[in-house]
Amino acid sequence: MPAVTKQEADAYDKIIDAAAELAYLIESSDIELDEYALEELTIYLASHAEQVRNILRNVKRKIP
Repeated sequence: MPAVTKQEADAYDKIIDAAAELAYLIESSDIELDEYALEELTIYLASHAEQVRNILRNVKRKIP
């Protein structure tokens, strides 16, 4: 098993925390995904946060 620095571990923890928040957001919608797909999607989105932010930066927030 390769050695992991504290910085790498902290970065991974942030991705996992963000993925959990994304999963909660998706689960609270009408979107239906199986558990595996939801996990894969949210981890992918969280690990590509900068690109996601760039894509969404000009989107106006939906007002309920």
